[in-house]
Amino acid sequence: MNLYGAHSVSTNHICTLLDISPGNLYYHFKNKEQIVSALFSDLEVDFRKTFLQEHPTAITPAVFSAYYIRTLDVAWRHRFFFSNLLYLIRKDPILASDYRKLQSWALDRLAAIARQVADEGHLQARNPRRVSRSIATNTWLIWSNWIGHLEISRGSADIERRDMIEGVEQIFDVMSGYLSTEFEASARKQLKKELKKSSPA
Repeated sequence: MNLYGAHSVSTNHICTLLDISPGNLYYHFKNKEQIVSALFSDLEVDFRKTFLQEHPTAITPAVFSAYYIRTLDVAWRHRFFFSNLLYLIRKDPILASDYRKLQSWALDRLAAIARQVADEGHLQARNPRRVSRSIATNTWLIWSNWIGHLEISRGSADIERRDMIEGVEQIFDVMSGYLSTEFEASARKQLKKELKKSSPA
């Protein structure tokens, strides 16, 4: 599905790839929607883990950038879902409900991170709570639409991990007007290190 898109892959394609009979596949999954739902469960587990990992009491620039790098990595590993997001959730009401629950949870976590950064003096705003929610919303919009944006812009589904680091840079651009100069510069330095690691030798 990452290679060809969820809409292009049929259960027959999956059976051929796995070298199993259709009957064997249908014993476990009634249709492709159930397969997508199972894959979304894996995505959700991966995504929640990125925020549940232990971190120091203070959110340093390295910890801050790592949050966003890890979440965009999750999107990259499950990129078929985000390149077909609207199609998939419109087709399956249960999947749509599960996605909304994950979105709501993620927005709360992202806002909490922004508020903590503000409490630690690295994010300035007259109304930190309102700005934190706005940052969370814009972060989610970029996170959930970045892959689709790349595919539309390029006319290709050929997405690499380094492209996801550029997505984190876009998120930082949104926050640039609020983050302290020193904190932002240090966080972007971490991104450059990640980008270098992702670049071809």
